Amino acid sequence: ALLRAGAYLCETVEMFTKLWYNKAKNGGDFLKETMTKRFFAPIWRCDEIEAELERLENEGWRLEKISGFRKFKFVKASPKATKYFLTCSFVKERGMIQTEQLLKREYKATEISGNFIEGLKTTSVYRITREADLLQRKVYRNIYLRHLVWQYILIGLLFSSISVAGIVLSRIFDGTPLYSPQNIIFAIVGICGTSSLFYHLFGWVYLRKQYAKYWNSDEK
Repeated sequence: ALLRAGAYLCETVEMFTKLWYNKAKNGGDFLKETMTKRFFAPIWRCDEIEAELERLENEGWRLEKISGFRKFKFVKASPKATKYFLTCSFVKERGMIQTEQLLKREYKATEISGNFIEGLKTTSVYRITREADLLQRKVYRNIYLRHLVWQYILIGLLFSSISVAGIVLSRIFDGTPLYSPQNIIFAIVGICGTSSLFYHLFGWVYLRKQYAKYWNSDEK
């Protein structure tokens, strides 16, 4: 009985050892050295995110997956000349679909698994391992991002206007005290709207300056 139990134990260990080895050999999670990093730069500074991804690739950290709130998962790999390109689209818009199709068709770009959705926009990342001149794609992205950011500016302006109108009208017609719960809620909405307005206005100015830089580099 002891011999049979020992033989069974040995077979079980051998079976799991083979499974573990095959999983590792075929690119499973076993033996993989991984790293997780988050990028909090606003989407209009996507050039900086791309540059950081390319730097990590040169150091042997390859982007494998994106999940959660800007959670980027990297795996250890051999360094390779690589370019990364971010696309961003407003919800329910075609956005940068044509650019994504071009990246796949002309440059054989690989879309990184997963994307992150935040604030009514979705962002995807593409990995390109061949020589690619992406200046025109970046110019188009800049133009589209200015359109996207302008929509956020208008949304912020709308909420700010609703806040001011709500407080003024409640004071005039209802005689509501300035510090009533109702007006405090209006004030919070207004603060959020105004903050979003100026935040995205800064992004729009940044994109305008970046566009001028692209234009100058294209002329050269």
